[in-house]
Amino acid sequence: MYKNLFGTDGIRGYASDEIFNHASLNFLAKAIINNKKSFKVLIGIDTRISSKIIEKKLVDNLKNNGAYIYLTGILPTPAVSYLTKKFNCNLGIVISASHNPYKYNGIKFFNKNGEKLLKHQEKAIEKKFFKFKKEGKFVKKKSERKIKKIKNSYTIYIKKIISILKKKKLSSKLKVVVDCANGSTYKISKYVFSNLKVKCFFIKNKPNGRNINYKCGSLYPNVLSEEVKKRSADFGISFDGDGDRVICCDEQGKIIDGDKIIACLAKYFVNTKSLKINSVIGTLMSNRGLELYIKSIGLKFYRAKVGDKFVYELIKKKKCLLGGEQSGHIILKNYGPSGDGLFIGLYLIKIILDYGEKASKLFNLYNSHFQIQKNIIFKDSNYKKNIKIRALSKSYNNKIVNNSRVLVRKSGTEPMIRLLVEGKKINEIKLLSQKIEKEIKKSI
Repeated sequence: MYKNLFGTDGIRGYASDEIFNHASLNFLAKAIINNKKSFKVLIGIDTRISSKIIEKKLVDNLKNNGAYIYLTGILPTPAVSYLTKKFNCNLGIVISASHNPYKYNGIKFFNKNGEKLLKHQEKAIEKKFFKFKKEGKFVKKKSERKIKKIKNSYTIYIKKIISILKKKKLSSKLKVVVDCANGSTYKISKYVFSNLKVKCFFIKNKPNGRNINYKCGSLYPNVLSEEVKKRSADFGISFDGDGDRVICCDEQGKIIDGDKIIACLAKYFVNTKSLKINSVIGTLMSNRGLELYIKSIGLKFYRAKVGDKFVYELIKKKKCLLGGEQSGHIILKNYGPSGDGLFIGLYLIKIILDYGEKASKLFNLYNSHFQIQKNIIFKDSNYKKNIKIRALSKSYNNKIVNNSRVLVRKSGTEPMIRLLVEGKKINEIKLLSQKIEKEIKKSI
């Protein structure tokens, strides 16, 4: 069992891990409810084979601990965030490992406002969980409380998107390819795009429980790129397994990452004044080219820790409206507190139509600095004990080395140390990345 329950984005691990067994979920449910009365929990899942199994165990334990349960079925993470607030629930839960392979799973949490839990809230649950686990006492009583299944839950969320975008004159002029990553967006995206009369070709939209994120979606944008070129489409959109990320490509098949998307949105809002923005939130992983571009159009640029919940926290702190990650989590605070791949994808289509220009021109706003990213496998349990690795993380925390930017950090979702080296000269950062990678491997 892990010494820490929570990572960057809720609880994450292999679906076979101890945290997902019946006893652990009983302790977790007890820690969550904590004897509260009339506690309402809304739960959504993704398409991986283990999600339904974990849901059944978690629902039983939450119910037996006194919770009222609302089930949405398969639904993207941002939709669960929205429905948690819509149904006046105390807590929203998504059973998903997001962009990870099907063998992983996780539990994401939202408060009554649809926002991800703050660190101290996670720590409170974690503390109680380990206390109950140590005591070894779990609730055995059966509750007769009924579980409410929300019929066509995705249509409720769709109404929100359509109510925003119906005013925006979307049309079937564009041909768009949509990669659903065999995940949570496979059904909802088809409904939304057809309702808004956007001409789409859907790929990777046949989940079988094991093919979520498998060589598709936002982690494999080249699949989208090839399909766009093959169909002579105008634009391509790809989601991750739980639908809170979006990565795109233009009509030439060139990949448009989260940084490029943020730049396009910032420029649009500045030019049209449709949203009053004075700053943009990125992360430690955001390309320096984006930072320089944002500043060049008169806006401030701030960097949050990696993770969309940290982006949102800084958005609130700086009273900002736009923020996101290179990986494709994009947040428009006026429209919701969570990264929302489907909504952002549709908003980008609106921008393309408004400008009447090709995507290749609209998103070509700055020259990216070269980046080399490496993932070095490392056991989570060794991190706190390994003084050398912790020292390297501290030393290379967004540090400038010979005009190159270096970041070493522990992954919050996988057992890895992540290395980022960024600069204007590819040969220089190649040598630097090799040097630091050797330092990391020697320290493991």
